[in-house]
Amino acid sequence: MADDDKKSFWSSLPGILTGLAAVLAAAGALIYHNQHKPKPKPEPAPFQQESPRQGASSKPSPNELAPPEGFQEKPSYSGDCANPPAGSACLRFRDGYLWLVEDVVAGRREEVGAWGNHQVVEATGKQGRYQHILGTQYVKSVAK
Repeated sequence: MADDDKKSFWSSLPGILTGLAAVLAAAGALIYHNQHKPKPKPEPAPFQQESPRQGASSKPSPNELAPPEGFQEKPSYSGDCANPPAGSACLRFRDGYLWLVEDVVAGRREEVGAWGNHQVVEATGKQGRYQHILGTQYVKSVAK
């Protein structure tokens, strides 16, 4: 058999299909990568600290910190979150804190900062953003 009669693998049907599959896989990976880039996180809530007491260490414990600006202490909602009042949403945070707000809120919660050793988590609604400092009863609502 002469060398001139041999075909290249890439010009045969299996070679063409292999090359086409490689191009499609590379294009799919590029599309997936470009659509799933991490989104930038919003700015964390501002911090406000009390001045340390005389004779105490220079770094106050989290219990000695004043709540960040705009945060208020509010007890966890004790009603039935399965049936909230009309026009309200019951926000559930991973520390078990429940907050009843008059808004339509998506289910996603995002970490937006920290206070002492506590994370600040935010839920976004149509009318505003709702922040809670995990492990506390501090909450803050920010109108849109």
